[in-house]
Amino acid sequence: MSVAYPPSYQRILHSAREEIFANGIIGMRVSAVAKSAQTSIPLISKYFVDREGLLTEVLGQLYSEFVGEDIDQAKKWLVKNNGKALKGPEIIGLFPYPFGKHIRERRIWIARIVVASLEMDKLNIKLSEIQSQADRDFDAVISEVHSLICDRDHFSPKVMRAVFRSLSFGQIFSEFNYDQKFNKKEWQEFIILLLSTT
Repeated sequence: MSVAYPPSYQRILHSAREEIFANGIIGMRVSAVAKSAQTSIPLISKYFVDREGLLTEVLGQLYSEFVGEDIDQAKKWLVKNNGKALKGPEIIGLFPYPFGKHIRERRIWIARIVVASLEMDKLNIKLSEIQSQADRDFDAVISEVHSLICDRDHFSPKVMRAVFRSLSFGQIFSEFNYDQKFNKKEWQEFIILLLSTT
């Protein structure tokens, strides 16, 4: 059951999000959010208690959107695939190229949000809840994908889950040496090598 929030609540969240995108998590000022949302700091305090409460809500929403994108894409892909068995190229295609602009920006924001959660207890708790639900959703999609793979003995759901998560997390480190990133052909070769050795 979803809660209906007043327009001022939604304006505050929208303004806070814009402020975070413009000035970063540390640079977000509650006074700037209040001005942009055409509201007051006391009203923000009423809804979110303090700056950490506001950041927790906004960053939690962003994190949920970002981690949900892969699950949504996989669900759309499954509907489009219409229950046909997967073979080599289709399996490789399940692993999106990680160096496209949107995926790279999303990866950087996820890393920022996770780092912020190390300093904010409320955010840490919220991300744990979001990730637990995302894991359940992800596991359901992985199980469905696994049921479509021709050589199921070779790819267990547990292995596929580990590969997906390892690849997602591991690409954060490519930001330190972005010039040495894989091109699309090299990425496909890497996925083939990775899956053939599991």
